[in-house]
Amino acid sequence: MMRRPQGKANQRSQFTLKNIFLNGLLISVLFFLNKLSVPGSALCYGILFCMAIRSLEGAVKAMSISSIIIVANTHLVDINVVHTLLRFPLIAVAGARIFWEASRSRGGLFAGPHIKALLVFGGVTLVLAFINQYFFMVSFLKLGVFIYGAYAIMLATDMGRFSGSDLTVWFCSLVLFYVAGNLLAYGLGIGYVIRATIYDTGVNIIGLSGMTNHPQTQGPLSAISFVYAFCVFLFTPYRARWVMGVVAPVLLVLCYMSAARTGLFAALIAVGLVVGLAFMMRSGRTRVRINISTAQIVSIGLFAMVGLIVVEATTGGAITQKVSDFALKAIRSGDGGTMSFYAVFESRMPLIESSWRVFVQRPWTGIGFGTSVDPLFVANATLFSAPTEKGFLPTALLEEVGIIGALSFAVFLIAFFVHYWKIRNIIALGMMACLLLLNLGEMMFFALGGMGLYSWSLIGAGIALGDRVVERS
Repeated sequence: MMRRPQGKANQRSQFTLKNIFLNGLLISVLFFLNKLSVPGSALCYGILFCMAIRSLEGAVKAMSISSIIIVANTHLVDINVVHTLLRFPLIAVAGARIFWEASRSRGGLFAGPHIKALLVFGGVTLVLAFINQYFFMVSFLKLGVFIYGAYAIMLATDMGRFSGSDLTVWFCSLVLFYVAGNLLAYGLGIGYVIRATIYDTGVNIIGLSGMTNHPQTQGPLSAISFVYAFCVFLFTPYRARWVMGVVAPVLLVLCYMSAARTGLFAALIAVGLVVGLAFMMRSGRTRVRINISTAQIVSIGLFAMVGLIVVEATTGGAITQKVSDFALKAIRSGDGGTMSFYAVFESRMPLIESSWRVFVQRPWTGIGFGTSVDPLFVANATLFSAPTEKGFLPTALLEEVGIIGALSFAVFLIAFFVHYWKIRNIIALGMMACLLLLNLGEMMFFALGGMGLYSWSLIGAGIALGDRVVERS
């Protein structure tokens, strides 16, 4: 006899269109308060601090709302000094509330090998930064925010699966608000901006930024939101899950419109991984429950395929050409010729080559976590703002923390995947796979002061959801 996940009836009763609407209304009010300049932002963050202090669930919600505000399109909100000063203290307060709850729980503060491995990575990286003494305080603060925030999110959502709370309604509302915000920005004509300029050609790539501040933000956020929405639709028993089935393809379209190749490929590969693992684990003492039949999946696939064929035939091959242009970014040069294969990756190659040159100079310890040798970084880095642009996680990581730090990071990833594989939390595996793939095109894995916080919030949402679709005998 199979045992259903705890609190299943309670979860079903919470996941209603009414609750999704009410949560979405709260998110909308808090978000658009930031349109009222400093007073509105101060009121918004005051409410977020109250949410973070009140409960473990409130702490996770507060961080997730902050994550969508700090990457918002400035036509929709006013990004001001309040966000600069309070976004990190909010993470600190939310984390403190989570750690207090964890200290009273059965698992304690250090439950799970992935948690311990994350702390080891933090310790090793901090020692390396101290040895280097290159913008040490910048490294210290960036590393502290990442370790503290990621640790808190994973700890909270791991604990949340044992309680009666259900974050699924909240995160579905957040994803729906994200889609609605993008549609609003598109309708107002404030969504399209120059995404990048191809080196040596002066050709601009236009992409949809939507409700976010840049297409390179829009693409990854749409991709990881798609993976979560798809998993809610595929695995949960809720009657209202059809909403996520409608939203999921819209998120793919948004990702496509941002001109983010990496985002689209990461989303599709991650979903393929989750579906493949789900079919592998449909039987046995511990199995994953899929709330859609094989026949339904095949029917959806066939319906989509027939639709594509019809559109392709009636438009003279428009889809094939669009996909080809998107995959290769086949922007035509001035003489009418197609750009070289190297030019497809040229926008990232200078960053990759620069990171590699720095790594070769200091291969073992790197230069320091979250730092750069770029003159702009050196001239403008402060304790409150020290952004770096590094498009490829492996070389960027080697540049910053060297071989020693990279190996400790690899240990954390292995521990994460092994831990959630053992407990059959395939949604957590898929979400993390998506995040890693996204960082092959835009490194934001550690950026909890930016779009990384939204991604990590959804990693937490995947952790909380994944355990609820597992049945054990």
